[in-house]
Amino acid sequence: MLILGACALPAAPAHAQVQGGAGTTPNELKLSVGLGGGYTSNPSLRSDNGELIGDSIADLRGDLVDHRSSPRTDWSARYAALYTRYGSNSEFDSINHALNFDGRYLLTRRTHLKLLEYFFYTRNPLQIETTAPTNETVILTRQSNRWRSVSDGSFDTTLSRSSILQVGASSRIERIDRNPSIDIHTYSGRIGIQNQIGQKDGISSTYTYSRYNFHSDSTTDAETHGVDVSWSHGPPSGAGCMLSGGVSRVTQGGRGQNRFTAGATLHHPFRRLDFVSGYRRTLDADAAIATVTVAQNAYAGITGTAGRWGSVGGFGEYGTRDSILETGEAVALKYAGGGIRASIAFNPRLSLSADARRRKQTSSTGTGDDLTVNTFFLGLVFQVF
Repeated sequence: MLILGACALPAAPAHAQVQGGAGTTPNELKLSVGLGGGYTSNPSLRSDNGELIGDSIADLRGDLVDHRSSPRTDWSARYAALYTRYGSNSEFDSINHALNFDGRYLLTRRTHLKLLEYFFYTRNPLQIETTAPTNETVILTRQSNRWRSVSDGSFDTTLSRSSILQVGASSRIERIDRNPSIDIHTYSGRIGIQNQIGQKDGISSTYTYSRYNFHSDSTTDAETHGVDVSWSHGPPSGAGCMLSGGVSRVTQGGRGQNRFTAGATLHHPFRRLDFVSGYRRTLDADAAIATVTVAQNAYAGITGTAGRWGSVGGFGEYGTRDSILETGEAVALKYAGGGIRASIAFNPRLSLSADARRRKQTSSTGTGDDLTVNTFFLGLVFQVF
């Protein structure tokens, strides 16, 4: 519904025609299909004696990308469907789905609207996602079917030559299919002011309210109130960095605590490579660990070209999850991993890609299993149009 409404926005009556608005790139519609095979140690795969095992996989993928722009709009959507067949465990054969949407709209001369949507349904989250660091880390679990939908909308209104009012709301709905299923609904609202200092620096302050709804009799719902201040340096595109810090008040089951939050990012483009790195300390709730946790994640990655027709990318990450309040079962886990992806184009329509990923997740005694997932994949991709 969010995407359908967003796609209809360009047809609304124009309040202001602004030159140099959103439309800066040509429209395009691309459909590609891919076929390949590889290996995975999906944590759902187990031998008769309970040990983790791996299996070969064969994949058939369809990928549709649509991009539209005008003087006042710029949006893109990508949908991927992936059928996975296991060599020795046919009961895990499945169709996986992933959807990404990013839309920007110029409503008036001073007001912009931005909409985002991120969705996946899969048995193996490390397989469906791209090889890149992300703020939407998926905690590993042996429960095979899971889906997550993240929606976000924000308004930016210019108050003066140097100040912008920012208002936004987001939701994250996540489920693991089991009997009974595990559901988590997270809703957030935020308001803040961004001030531009000079040509490259900006300072912003934001207040955020979030509510975590756990559809379980054993877990109490929680809410948070948080404030943070951030500083950014650099142009909209090109080398830049960001630092932020704040505090959040967490309330759950009649008890409350203050938690420190922080973040940092660095982006530096080189001639043939793009380097990104970051760190975040936030409050999180994953369906695999149905409680509010302090989430820490650090990552670094590069993407670039190899010759005229090749591309390569890689990243590494490390993260932790710790319980917020000492109510119910404590959670303490760590994970580390990374990935490498390479591709070469034989012609504008045919390319060969290779992907290798690994994630190792460990937990303290009594809080869960230690899980390691390895995924290797090699496939041909043909662009239909």
